[in-house]
Amino acid sequence: MKINLSDHGVPPPAPAALQQTPQYARALAAMGTRVMVVAGHSDAGMLAQALIVRRRIGPLTLNWLPLGPIWKPGLAAQHRDAFLSHLTRILSGGAVWLGNAETEVAAGDFTAHGFHSMITPTPVARLDLSPPATTRMAAQHGKWRNRLRHAQSADLVVRQREFDPTRDADFLARETAQRRKRRYRALPVGFTLTYAAQNPGSARLWSAHKNGALAAQMLILHHGVTATYHIGWTNEIGRKTSAHNLLLWQAQAWLAERGVTRLDLGLIDTDHTPGLARFKLGSGAALCTPGPTMIRFAPPALFQKRHRPAA
Repeated sequence: MKINLSDHGVPPPAPAALQQTPQYARALAAMGTRVMVVAGHSDAGMLAQALIVRRRIGPLTLNWLPLGPIWKPGLAAQHRDAFLSHLTRILSGGAVWLGNAETEVAAGDFTAHGFHSMITPTPVARLDLSPPATTRMAAQHGKWRNRLRHAQSADLVVRQREFDPTRDADFLARETAQRRKRRYRALPVGFTLTYAAQNPGSARLWSAHKNGALAAQMLILHHGVTATYHIGWTNEIGRKTSAHNLLLWQAQAWLAERGVTRLDLGLIDTDHTPGLARFKLGSGAALCTPGPTMIRFAPPALFQKRHRPAA
């Protein structure tokens, strides 16, 4: 297997979480974060790719591998093992590794390379956009589908366009205020602004209006064959007209027409945001459980030399 290292990488060989994309790497790098992308190739093309965020903590380096690596579909176990061996070897000395595989099954690959489970995972919701619209609508929960039909008959006007940091500053302010009121977490506003600046056209804003009045908005990040629901906002008009159901449905159609096969809706937290969890799962999204957060410690080479076991 041929190994290539780069700052941003290329689109991964399969649908991938936002945290494993070149778009994410560009945004973090522009914010001053050190990012490394490791790719494994064969003569037939790319087999695997891993985006790693690196931070220096005293004498140690923290390597964070979020929701990766991304494997070519059907990649054999021996190739996954070879890639992880290369990965941990070239970024080892004095490194603490934190990682969480995109699936529970993939977490077994980490265990074989010295990783130990530390934090249980939080489920996430993912919408498969590859089936036709009729199939996706049939997968919706009955109440969710009824709200969609209600929104479709509520004379809402929906528009979508590229996110504009200046023009849409009010949207970010409204969402930030909503976040504080409802006590949920999201990536900082600085990330949203940087992502949009570094990836022109990849941040799309959907807006719904009723009789000229703004009712709801939804920001989706587009990255290759995958997209991510980033943040959303609504008011009383939007809640009464089920505007968010319509926004998500129309966003699905727009993305699917452009070759996106998966829309990630984020974490499912039934304890702190049960309403949002019901909204995501009611849309027809599948409940998926990523691997646990895992840790691996590779002591510095100097430490290894001084503490070799006696023969």
